[in-house]
Amino acid sequence: MKPLAAKRPNRPAPSAPAKLELVRPTLTAQEEPFPKIARELPPLFLHHYEHLSDKDFPLSPDWDRYYTLALTGNLRITTARFGPTLVGYIFNLVQRHLHYAEPHALLEMFWLEPSHRGGVFALRWFRANDDMLRGIGVRKVMASIKPGYRDGRVELIFQRLGYRNSEKIYSKVL
Repeated sequence: MKPLAAKRPNRPAPSAPAKLELVRPTLTAQEEPFPKIARELPPLFLHHYEHLSDKDFPLSPDWDRYYTLALTGNLRITTARFGPTLVGYIFNLVQRHLHYAEPHALLEMFWLEPSHRGGVFALRWFRANDDMLRGIGVRKVMASIKPGYRDGRVELIFQRLGYRNSEKIYSKVL
């Protein structure tokens, strides 16, 4: 007796192998609470400090004060991440102004690792920061930058975002 041949099911012809998509990290902007990112900040703070033109004082962050400001809602941070890696921050001090009832924000400091600068990310990032501040009721944002920093490119970013030069700040170490 002859064995029965197994019937082959009707299957479509095999197609070309699926292309594997390489997932590349991208720069993202998001608000993150200080306690969540605190352990990632020291190397960025140091890199930021090393790039300052005037180092009037040694770097000595008051970590306790950062935590206090975060707990009271007065410190709001928009971060830049390349995949899971923190590569930048915008620190905002938010409070009611003494002369006006509406909340104001001081864009206290910002940093983006040099290898991630260029392109339009900085504009998108600062817009995300403005949107976050607007969402919590901030009516005015003030930012101070070092004169001529990065050949004035930072000033161009602020101008493109609609910021205007409304005050000059002079400083003196006593």
